[in-house]
Amino acid sequence: MEDQVETTPVEESGSQEVAPVGFLDSLPEELRHEPSLKNFTDVGQLAKSHVHAQRMIGADKIALPGHGSNDDDWMPIFQKLGAPVNADGYEITNSDLDTDTMQGFKAMAAEKGIIPRHAQNVIDWIQQDVAEGEKLFAAEQEQVSQQYEDDLRQEFGRAYEDKLQRASAAGKAMGIAPEVWDNIILDNGLPLGDHPMIIKLFANLADQLGEDTLEGATSEMAMTPQEASRKIAELTAPGTPYWDKNHPAHEQTVADVLQLREYETPDLRNAG
Repeated sequence: MEDQVETTPVEESGSQEVAPVGFLDSLPEELRHEPSLKNFTDVGQLAKSHVHAQRMIGADKIALPGHGSNDDDWMPIFQKLGAPVNADGYEITNSDLDTDTMQGFKAMAAEKGIIPRHAQNVIDWIQQDVAEGEKLFAAEQEQVSQQYEDDLRQEFGRAYEDKLQRASAAGKAMGIAPEVWDNIILDNGLPLGDHPMIIKLFANLADQLGEDTLEGATSEMAMTPQEASRKIAELTAPGTPYWDKNHPAHEQTVADVLQLREYETPDLRNAG
């Protein structure tokens, strides 16, 4: 009888994969719950953080003043960041400020611990803001000035230029030099002499003064629309030559009325 060799069945190895061990789980037990390590997922990140920390060692550090600190406590911090110790440490360029104002600004900047580049930024902002304000104010002045002229042209019509000339002449006759009106500035920045009320006032005064007192003013002036309307009403009243074709003055009266109607309804675009 042949000897039977007893064999031990070999267990087949399973194909299950072993789950990788997490980075934190690979650390010693006492480090796994360290808060400063919880955001690291691999050794590479930890190494980068370590290198960065090493580079920071020895770098200049600034200890910030605590709660309740005053300006004196902060001044060394500002100066360490670059603030000058006095006004001479600032070099401001592209400024229209006068010397005294600029020196005052520099002194204030040094007192408050403002670093030079921030001081320059402040000046640049002021310059731009002032320029934009002046531009806007000039545009508003132009708009008001144009409205003044439009109002007077509407009232004076074709007599606009004559009225201005006579108003100026009346002012001179009263001993008021033109520069007087120019030196009195209204809230809108325009001189008082440009205001329609002043021009109309002196234009009316000119009509009451003798022509010999109005130096440089024309004695024959165009009519305003209102004046032309009154004259037309006078010439076309019932019983006037305007309605009588046989009257010797009929043709001249009709011609005068036609001319007056041009002043009554002027084309303001061509006025003046």
